[in-house]
Amino acid sequence: MKILLIEDDEEKTEKVLSFIKIQYPDAMVEIARSFNAGLRAIIKSSSLDVILLDMSMPNYNATEEDPSGGAPEHFAGRDILSQMKLRGINIPTIVITMFDLFGENPDKMSFAQLEQQLKTMYAPTFLGMVYYNSGQEGWKNALGALINQIG
Repeated sequence: MKILLIEDDEEKTEKVLSFIKIQYPDAMVEIARSFNAGLRAIIKSSSLDVILLDMSMPNYNATEEDPSGGAPEHFAGRDILSQMKLRGINIPTIVITMFDLFGENPDKMSFAQLEQQLKTMYAPTFLGMVYYNSGQEGWKNALGALINQIG
C-alpha cells in the first residue's frame, strides 16, 4: 500500500506514522508538509492507494527565511480535494484533523458540517473525516476502518 500523508504538525505526523507502521507494516508512506507540496505529490504520483489529508495547513513548506510556511489556510484540505476533482484525480482520501471548528465567521463550519460538505462535493474520492486527538486512541480505530474500506 502506498500512502501520501499531507500534514504539517510534527507530533501528529509521528503518531499517524507509528499507527500505520503497526497496522500496515508493508505500507510505504510519503510525507508532504504543505498545500503546495501535497498537491505536487498528488499530481506526480500515479500509484497512490490512499491520501491522508490534513484540513488546515500552510501554503508552502517552511524555510529558514519563512519558518511558518505562510499563514495557515483553514480549508487547505478542501482546496486539495477541489484541485483533485478538477484534474480528474480519484485517489481515495481521508481527512485527519485535530480541529472541530474551521474557518471564521461568516464561513465558520463545524466538523460535522464540513464532513457533510466534503461528502456532497467530493464523494466517492472523499471517504470520511477522522477527529485526531493525541490524548485518545479512538482516532486509530476510525482511521483503520476507513483505510480498510479501500481494500
